[in-house]
Amino acid sequence: MNRRPRVVSTPKQQGFHVIEFTETVQIDASVERVWRALTVPAEVVQWDSGIVEPIDAPPDYPQPGQHVRWRYRLGPVPLILHDRPTEVLQNSTLRSSIELGLFSFDETYRLHSPESSTTLLSARLTVSSNLPAIGVLLERVAGAPLARTTVRTSLRAIKRHCESLAAE
Repeated sequence: MNRRPRVVSTPKQQGFHVIEFTETVQIDASVERVWRALTVPAEVVQWDSGIVEPIDAPPDYPQPGQHVRWRYRLGPVPLILHDRPTEVLQNSTLRSSIELGLFSFDETYRLHSPESSTTLLSARLTVSSNLPAIGVLLERVAGAPLARTTVRTSLRAIKRHCESLAAE
């Protein structure tokens, strides 16, 4: 896993700031196996420790323009995660606009296969707050560190999930 995320803080159009970083993991499983782990709701709940269950995921999830809600737990706090896929290229790219509590995320997963049994999975995340006055502070103190930890944990979990299924 890439241990040094690229962190960029840039002004957003409305005067807010975003924090951006990318993490990458190599998974010993096919791109198709990893894609299913990212896109089949029944599999997402198996590896994503925050996701409890999909509330209204349609059978053709993910498709651009959909709005899917998930029950989410941040420690003991129950939340609703709003997931709006914006770019879906099967076995290649899954990009979503996500809202969770006070934060908004632009999340992009990219899959690349250097060989048929190995997948490089990268997750790029931009974090911003929905609170203009204290948003920058929240992003830096809470949002970005929590998002970074969550992405690292998720990539390790996807790796374990896919490699255990590939071994069966």
